[in-house]
Amino acid sequence: MENEVYRFETKLSVLVYILSGGTLSSRWLDWQYFDMGPGIFMIPRNYFMGIRVQGFDNRQLKLLIDDLEPVSNLRYFHLAENRSITDDGILQLARLPQLQFLNLSSCDITDAGLAFLPSLPKVTFLDLSYCNRISRGAAKYVRKLPHLHFLDLQGVIKVNNADIKKFERRGLEIHRGS
Repeated sequence: MENEVYRFETKLSVLVYILSGGTLSSRWLDWQYFDMGPGIFMIPRNYFMGIRVQGFDNRQLKLLIDDLEPVSNLRYFHLAENRSITDDGILQLARLPQLQFLNLSSCDITDAGLAFLPSLPKVTFLDLSYCNRISRGAAKYVRKLPHLHFLDLQGVIKVNNADIKKFERRGLEIHRGS
């Protein structure tokens, strides 16, 4: 008999969110708080999972991705404001091709750190806001996301209005703020 839950286990401090399988949303506020770790989590089969972490560094991120790699219902990874996550750590995200929504705002990453993006073909939402070391060179990786519909570049000071052209394509909404 097939299991009726997805199992996820970690020894790390994480916040686990869920969203009903029929209503995927890129809005983090639509996701419902489920539980916090460390621990063993049993997510009902008809739900998708989102993870949010705070205060992580590259080592902790690698350990968490080790735990998340087999979790097929993972759709949202919210890494905002983890300023100790750099290019070395963020490249580990290539091991999570099931991701659709990725928030990297205020992480300490550069254009080179985004080399993992082509490994995430399902990403439809990408938040790079306030990643102050990203420049127009990031476009070469962002443009390789075939299903990307929303890109947040608010507060990315090294990307000016002329540079936005490098990111643009049909069906892509780019948010720059006011």
